[in-house]
Amino acid sequence: MITDGLILMVVGMVVVFLFLLLLNVLISGLSWFLRDHALLEEKQLLEAEAAKRKKKNAKKTGAPAAAAAGEDIGSVTAVISAAVHAHRNR
Repeated sequence: MITDGLILMVVGMVVVFLFLLLLNVLISGLSWFLRDHALLEEKQLLEAEAAKRKKKNAKKTGAPAAAAAGEDIGSVTAVISAAVHAHRNR
């Protein structure tokens, strides 16, 4: 009776361990497989931010208008992108 319980416990622990190991391998594999896509997306975001910044600077030099709400979101996105880039380069 005790041995059946111990066998069941060991089998359960092995199943959970194998599941977690498989999950870890799959996540690592997807990370490796999609890294080029992530780098491309990051590059596109940085180019879009540079274009927004250029547009904003051109707008500032042309006429002193009030800042729009969309420009504030752009600066937040730039800060987040810079933080992610700094974290990845650590």
